[in-house]
Amino acid sequence: MSNIMSTTALATIFGSAVLAQIIYSRLIPKPVKNIPHNPVTNIWGDIPALVKASNGKRKPFMDCVVEIIGMHDGICQVGDMTQENNAITSSTLTSKVLLGPDPLIIISNIKETERLLIKNKTTELSKRVNQGFEFVMPEGQISMPTNEVWRKHRRIAGPSMSRRYLERMLGRIDASANNLVKFWRAKADITGSHCFEADLDIHLASMDNIVNITVGFPLGCIDSAYAALPTEFIQSDGIAHIARPRPPPLYEAINVLLTSVSGALNAPFPSFHGLLVKLMSPSWRKSDRLLRSFLTSRISEAREQEIIVGKQGNGLATDADCILDMVVQREAREGTEALGEAGIRDELMTFIFGGQDTTSTVLRWLVKYFTNDPETQQRLHDEVCRVFGKDDGEKEPIDFNLLDNPEQVPFLEAVVTETLRCAGVGSQISRELIQDEVILGRPVPKGTQLVFAMGMMSRDKSEWGPDADEWRPTRWLTHDGIFDRSAGPSFPFGLGHRSCFGQRLAVLQIKTFVAVLSRSFFFKPVPTEVGSMEAFETLIKQPKHCYVLLGRWE
Repeated sequence: MSNIMSTTALATIFGSAVLAQIIYSRLIPKPVKNIPHNPVTNIWGDIPALVKASNGKRKPFMDCVVEIIGMHDGICQVGDMTQENNAITSSTLTSKVLLGPDPLIIISNIKETERLLIKNKTTELSKRVNQGFEFVMPEGQISMPTNEVWRKHRRIAGPSMSRRYLERMLGRIDASANNLVKFWRAKADITGSHCFEADLDIHLASMDNIVNITVGFPLGCIDSAYAALPTEFIQSDGIAHIARPRPPPLYEAINVLLTSVSGALNAPFPSFHGLLVKLMSPSWRKSDRLLRSFLTSRISEAREQEIIVGKQGNGLATDADCILDMVVQREAREGTEALGEAGIRDELMTFIFGGQDTTSTVLRWLVKYFTNDPETQQRLHDEVCRVFGKDDGEKEPIDFNLLDNPEQVPFLEAVVTETLRCAGVGSQISRELIQDEVILGRPVPKGTQLVFAMGMMSRDKSEWGPDADEWRPTRWLTHDGIFDRSAGPSFPFGLGHRSCFGQRLAVLQIKTFVAVLSRSFFFKPVPTEVGSMEAFETLIKQPKHCYVLLGRWE
């Protein structure tokens, strides 16, 4: 009996060991051959190194990757990414970081990136990105692969990026920017010589603006904050601590959904994460119902209005008052393929999600850069006042033809372009190979996940020189002060057919806000504790602190 028990025990131990080895072999990272990577020592791959590189902080992902893999001749690999601590970025040309059984190939070689994303047709938007958005807006462009349905959505939404339509929207953008100026003047009158937090204010103004452009009226975020502005505050070390206002319910609902998308994109299995959120989060379901109900109601109103207006003539889609009206008008008058209610709703959500987060984050970085560069502020202010007039209480709205002409506002162009380059808001883009490829002389199989380090390539010292990491708008100007768009590499909106659809609208919003803010305020230095350039990453790279101390121009 004892022999049988001994044999059984040995068999159990042996079987367990074999099973453990099989599981271990399945879990251990499996690098793509001939692509640089850190040594594979355990199933955790590069996760411990990334955690160490993040130093316990929410350090941007690509910054951590740079630290742990250094120079890898343009290509590296990092493995399947569970973005713990929101901390991962790229290396120099191409290398590999190992975070699980399937590696990610990190590419930061500019010519190879352009070849893969522009010249070749061998990549597709990563399925992880589709899955990260599809549980919120399954019929939005960002949730779709590049197929005929996606192309139909692009065709229908196309006029929203035309020059004619953007010119019509400038009035709304200008009004949103001036509403922020009005609010900040009131806030500065209360806080006096103390700086105050600007992060939420910029986000509220951006939300008002993009919702106005999308459905025809703002949410009233800044107006509600203005009404709730207190007359007293707590101060410490030159910082005014003012109670944050409670934004409108729709603003909060949109933020809940955006946060859930960020969580899904950072999860090991985005689809499963999204399913859990939908099932387990009452606040998510409430927010989803609120936003969908709002957009559905607006779609119904727009269609009813089109029945009345459509009988009066056949105006162009680019004459519509908002994106929703434009889409409804195209369906009714131009025989365009119908998106259906769900398709329109999800496209409106795409505009709202994409249009406010990126714009507000770039503006937050800009005011931080301003506080450290009074000479740039003065030069920009002088140009804006010369071209658009001074802030004398009777100012006219920003003129589109002047704003859109780099010859008229070369320094404004340089400031915005340099901010987009340095902020690195979209520091990386994810793609998947749809066929076998040779990348920098190394074979990479179909299905491999690629991450293009766009932010890193935009700050390439071999292209920009040793001060590539510094914010210096004059690098975009010739000796004669002419704006030179080809001065060097910058990829704030990605590359290729899946680059940011709304980039022209985003740039118009940023330029308008910058012009209006520069005409009205001088941004003074803020205390060191809130003036650092520390960043963290959600959907995009954001400054950890954003405070302003406002002065008036003489």
